[in-house]
Amino acid sequence: MNFNTTYFLLVFLPIVLVIFHLSPRQFRFAVLLIASCVFYAVSGLVPLAFMLLSIGWGFGAALVARNTRSGAVIAAAISFPLIVLYLFKYLNFTLDTVGASPELRDFFLFFLAVTLPAGISFYTFQIVGYIIDVRDHVVPAERNPLKLAVFISFFPQLIAGPILRYDQISSQLDRITRIQWLEIDARSGLKYLAIGLFGKVVISDLTNILIGNSWAVNFSEVATRADVLFLLNAYSIRIYFDFWAYSLMAIGLAKLFALNLPVNFREPYQSVSPAEFWRRWHVTLSFWIKDFIYLRLGGRDAYVRNIAIIFLAVGLWHGAGWTFVLWGAYHAVLVIGYHFSRPLWDKAPKAVRILVTYALVSLGWPLFFLDLGGYWVFLTSLVDPADGAGIYSLKHWVMIAPILAWIFFSKERVWLYNEKPHWLFDNPLLHAVLMVGALLFTTYSTTFIYFRF
Repeated sequence: MNFNTTYFLLVFLPIVLVIFHLSPRQFRFAVLLIASCVFYAVSGLVPLAFMLLSIGWGFGAALVARNTRSGAVIAAAISFPLIVLYLFKYLNFTLDTVGASPELRDFFLFFLAVTLPAGISFYTFQIVGYIIDVRDHVVPAERNPLKLAVFISFFPQLIAGPILRYDQISSQLDRITRIQWLEIDARSGLKYLAIGLFGKVVISDLTNILIGNSWAVNFSEVATRADVLFLLNAYSIRIYFDFWAYSLMAIGLAKLFALNLPVNFREPYQSVSPAEFWRRWHVTLSFWIKDFIYLRLGGRDAYVRNIAIIFLAVGLWHGAGWTFVLWGAYHAVLVIGYHFSRPLWDKAPKAVRILVTYALVSLGWPLFFLDLGGYWVFLTSLVDPADGAGIYSLKHWVMIAPILAWIFFSKERVWLYNEKPHWLFDNPLLHAVLMVGALLFTTYSTTFIYFRF
């Protein structure tokens, strides 16, 4: 189920909110779990079944692993959700890579025939992180299976995060079953929901319509250098506002249930280096990778090796394909390159560092949408453009210029995550206008990009 649909916003969400807040407090976990299962079941009953099996495994595995330091035991404990992730997400890629025979592919037909379960990478990381945190005594093993199931399946963040750690949410979950009449931050919740929906439908999805113009022509024969630069910026706008919007809507929705989720984006296109970009983009994934892979590999003790490993993992996490492997390797090169050039890099003016970082990051985004051949054509068109009339005109640049300016100069601590009400951005009338405006364009809206991750 998508946030950016009238069915979710006008039917599913109001019904769940009313039932949740009117239910006796001891039934609220059941309400949230049932709502989350209904929300996820739209993608299919098989994905739902395997998600519930993974949650059940995580509950039992944590109880087994809590008092052991055995590597074999912890490996076994986290094996089932990782195997499920591999079978649904990476099996086909593996079979294609090794040139598997039709007979071998038929053997795995059950998994190959199922569309990639939405958000499987997100909830798998939460289960694995929870089991390891229990083993490391960061959190105690949960004895209430309903509570753990809600932690994993909570529908506002189930499909595309933020990726939660159990210590961030456990006490909050206890509170909603302890207090009958919950105080909710409805002002912030509706604000984030309205702004996020507008960012997704009006900015990200309409920008995607502009990008679509390029597929109607032979790009290598017609595209000018200006066209390539336009697409680089348009891709950057599209993917940022798509994922930023989902995360913001998730935070807003959670507030309506008296739960606070962590901020997942901190103005990443204002980063002054590739390393800082990954501290500000998809923050919860970066911290998960740091805590459970990077530091356990030795951190800075083998910096180049470990950075290469974690970014290849990040690339594969985003998708099963060589373009995602290349994208991960590209970011590894950027971060390692910054590490060794830091004394020189950090002397440059701040504006220059921001623009160079943005340009380098933007150069990698087309790998999310193009195959290797298409990406090569894209790059060569930047170096050796065609002599044609081009695809995009001044009016297209005029449409994205204000968005780019907003990306570089917006200060979210002032207007979005502000403690004191802002005269404009905290105005309920603005939220209503943004919500209605977004609903008018939902026909043109698409599924969130990160749903496939």
